[in-house]
Amino acid sequence: MQHPVFYVARVTKFLDEMIQEHGDYLFAGFVVVCAVVLVWMFTRTRKHPVREMSVVILPLGSAPKREIERETLLFRDCNDFGHESPANEELRRD
Repeated sequence: MQHPVFYVARVTKFLDEMIQEHGDYLFAGFVVVCAVVLVWMFTRTRKHPVREMSVVILPLGSAPKREIERETLLFRDCNDFGHESPANEELRRD
């Protein structure tokens, strides 16, 4: 008796060869089968009618208030701090 791994190896080798030789036809066949199954699912009549379900959406309250984020000091111009930067003084002279 052989180990089951050898059986799995034979099956996977067979499937690899089939996909290499007939992969296009297999893909087209699976697409057709999936399309037929989808059409059947959406057009069949049900044995039991679908019960209507009521859905209730409860508001959880108002959104939490967020504090206003202030601009960080790194991105402010020197004029905001009440003094001039040397670069601004040079630009005003020209």
